Amino acid sequence: MKKYEYLYILDPQEDTAKKTIENVKANYQSIGARLLKEEEMGKRKLAYEMRKKSDGFYYLTQIEVDDVAKLKEFERELKLNPSVIRFMKVRA
Repeated sequence: MKKYEYLYILDPQEDTAKKTIENVKANYQSIGARLLKEEEMGKRKLAYEMRKKSDGFYYLTQIEVDDVAKLKEFERELKLNPSVIRFMKVRA
């Protein structure tokens, strides 16, 4: 099993961010990933404006996954999600 950490910058509106977090957790289950750690880091000011937003809600997760091919599909869906401003993946 391979471990990855994802850092998400989400839409700064609290209700939208919570809804997106629940959606991400559901997607983890659908690809067979196990959520090892999660941390809601709260709303923070961005260094520069992205998608016409100056603030973002930060969310950090650590997952464990068997099938990396499913992870690529998951990332494609993240790129299409308008509530996800940015995300970064690091192999842990």
